[in-house]
Amino acid sequence: MQVSTLTKKLPLSLLPSEVYGLLTHNGQKAHTVLLETAEPGTQKSKRSISMVSAAAIIEGVNGTVTISSLNDNGASFIKELSNDSHNIQGFNKDVADSRVTYSIKQTSDELISESQRLVQQTIADVLFYIVEQIKSHQKTDDASSCLIGAMSFDLIDQYESLPDIEKDSPDFRFYLADQLVIQEDDSQTAKIIVKGFADNAHNTIRLGTAIDAIEKRLHSSQVSPSLTASSNNPRSISLRDSDFAPDVSDDVFADNVGKVKQHIIEGDAFQVVLSRTFVADCPDAFKAYQVLRQSNPGPYMYYINNGKSQLFGSSPESALKVFDSNKVSLYPIAGTRKRAFNSDSSINFEQDAKTEFELVSDEKESAEHMMLVDLARNDLAKVIKVGSRQVTQLKRIVKYSNVMHMVSEVIGELRDDIHPMHAYRACANMGTLTGAPKIKAVELIRHIEKKPRGFYGGAVCIYNANQEFDSAIIIRSAEVIDGKAYVSAGAGIVYDSVPELEANETRHKAMAVLNACLVAQREDEEAAA
Repeated sequence: MQVSTLTKKLPLSLLPSEVYGLLTHNGQKAHTVLLETAEPGTQKSKRSISMVSAAAIIEGVNGTVTISSLNDNGASFIKELSNDSHNIQGFNKDVADSRVTYSIKQTSDELISESQRLVQQTIADVLFYIVEQIKSHQKTDDASSCLIGAMSFDLIDQYESLPDIEKDSPDFRFYLADQLVIQEDDSQTAKIIVKGFADNAHNTIRLGTAIDAIEKRLHSSQVSPSLTASSNNPRSISLRDSDFAPDVSDDVFADNVGKVKQHIIEGDAFQVVLSRTFVADCPDAFKAYQVLRQSNPGPYMYYINNGKSQLFGSSPESALKVFDSNKVSLYPIAGTRKRAFNSDSSINFEQDAKTEFELVSDEKESAEHMMLVDLARNDLAKVIKVGSRQVTQLKRIVKYSNVMHMVSEVIGELRDDIHPMHAYRACANMGTLTGAPKIKAVELIRHIEKKPRGFYGGAVCIYNANQEFDSAIIIRSAEVIDGKAYVSAGAGIVYDSVPELEANETRHKAMAVLNACLVAQREDEEAAA
């Protein structure tokens, strides 16, 4: 497929969230995405991507993937996919005016080996196929020819035999980006990138006009006050129980913890991560994201507007990463403590150091962490070259604005017959959101929670035509639907867990996002008064 790329670098002193806000009507434009990264414990930006237009939306549900055009560029892309040359082996294809649907053909039930199962066709292979089609073999251009979106926790159904559950979200939702603004390392410059696909690749006038429109908007517009209201002095409000409602009460959650502990005693699992969901008012999802990124910045911050819903969060935890052609890494996090503060809200460094020492010395925390490191090592062993596996960081303490985490990193080199979607399959879902053994833990989660998790515990992802893949676990997040924020949080249940404390942990983990929703709402009310 023909793909053309036009870029322009320009001076720009706006924050990434301000850039995105200006180009999307304060985050209201559907089918747009903001991805930001920051140094741990700071608001210093490392890299950001504002996807302000997408050519197509790609949604996978059960065994079917539907690719729908969102603009003329997408229509050109769909027209190209409609050709017989773009049939995918193992899939049936159905073509309509503005979409193409791929459905997995029935497969035999014969027994296969674990290595065969790993590369068995799944709906994620359609993502691999699309990324291969938009490759231009120009490394710089291919880095920005990408799919941006999210995998749900329940995508694991495509890989494992689990108890059936009625889903209310797709297994994945991705966008084929065609207009991007990329900012690096807090520099005073930005790069505008526009893409043309298939027949539209030859329309250089359209590409140039798109760049000019973005540049004009960035230079001629004033930043909305709503984008900067929380920039300098992020607020915190004391939440009351009446400000949010859990879908599972403390008593029921404690009972569920007891059920898990019984399974652990019986030898079914070592750990199971139980979650529940808190619901709060959130009339302005992008405003809430703005508050969250100021009060609790993380290495992976994201805002995805699907039109019908918005997904935002500030995740401390990477999921799978594939980089430098064939390098792959996992970044398990387990072990958390609150930072120590003085009465004036500054860090109490002496007490903070004591807290850090207590965390690394805690035998229970260390045992749980090493279990997840072993899980990461085992997951990567399925897809990497023999002898390439390394633990490059072990039980390092990383500090954020309100908490500190114990983290490790496991890396290796992908085998030549493995692509990023195979690697994601081998590692999904991350052990910090499931427990161990992973599949048995997910079975228990299904039986006890009795509902889909949706995007919570899945991953926000970017997947480019260089076959590079980066993802972050969807935690410390909210999905906003019709002005209501659904904030899920979990706790890792082990043999000696105290049910009441685990219930409190889920509430504590949800507080940062719930607070952001409430602060955003209060600021809107004050502005209207």
